[in-house]
Amino acid sequence: MNLRQIRYFVAVAQTENFRRASQLLHVAQPALSRQMTALEDELGVELFIRLPRGVRLSNAGQVMLQRCQTLLDNLDGIIEEVRGVGRGLAGHLKLGFIEVAALSEIMPASMRTFGEKVPDVQLELHSMASLTQIEEIRARRLDGGFLYNPPRGDADVVSIRLERHPVFLAVPNVSPLSQRQSVSLGELEREKFIWFHRAASPQYHDQLAEAIRAAGVKYNVIHHSESEAVMLALVRMGLGIAFVNARQARRRPDGVMLIPVEDLPVLIDLHFAWRVDEISPALRRLIALLETLAELPEPGGPA
Repeated sequence: MNLRQIRYFVAVAQTENFRRASQLLHVAQPALSRQMTALEDELGVELFIRLPRGVRLSNAGQVMLQRCQTLLDNLDGIIEEVRGVGRGLAGHLKLGFIEVAALSEIMPASMRTFGEKVPDVQLELHSMASLTQIEEIRARRLDGGFLYNPPRGDADVVSIRLERHPVFLAVPNVSPLSQRQSVSLGELEREKFIWFHRAASPQYHDQLAEAIRAAGVKYNVIHHSESEAVMLALVRMGLGIAFVNARQARRRPDGVMLIPVEDLPVLIDLHFAWRVDEISPALRRLIALLETLAELPEPGGPA
């Protein structure tokens, strides 16, 4: 039995007439009759009861018609699904994101717009640290990810910059600094700092440390954390102050103030990253959307 015979059978069964079926199929009537006879011989049952004018289905033929119609419907669905995947209109994307990226402008906007334009692409999102995302993308366990400051010169993973976020100072509202509109690094000499582990973001860590050293400030670190959420919690307890992504202002805990730092020339770059040698059609559509939404780099500035 082959797919052509199945389509021939359904046409004859629905028209109950070999002549009309042959016209619909654009097949010579004798050839169609031979195919149906061969199908009956293969199955070892009579599918049609031949009448002086036309045919009608036998009991076996009625069951055959039901199953064949289901099969053809499923096949049509498979064809459309495969075509959709090939065009990036269907499929599945497994994406990582660092939690604070959800507080950006572009990530929520891109997820909403992508879902509206290609609703048949399933998005599976996983919260994880930036460097963990790089490892998962490299290992092909993620299709891509929203992350900060990806390593430079990576041969396997490429990215586009989406947004650039400043760094603010988080202070408890009982601190005199909380009344200020802005501060400078020199004013923080005597403060206790809650810092983050360098392993969480080496590039950002080194840029921040160098900016503070360049300002001649000796900072006193009393605690390290890998999470800005934990850092903010410790600030709220009055244990110290911390540098955090300015986007944290959108979920600032009660009892914590976020203040701009006048002379801190450090910006955090939000990127979307993916493996250079593996771009599915659906991922290509997402990247194209992100490129249209991404901030343009400053003239003469880094891309």
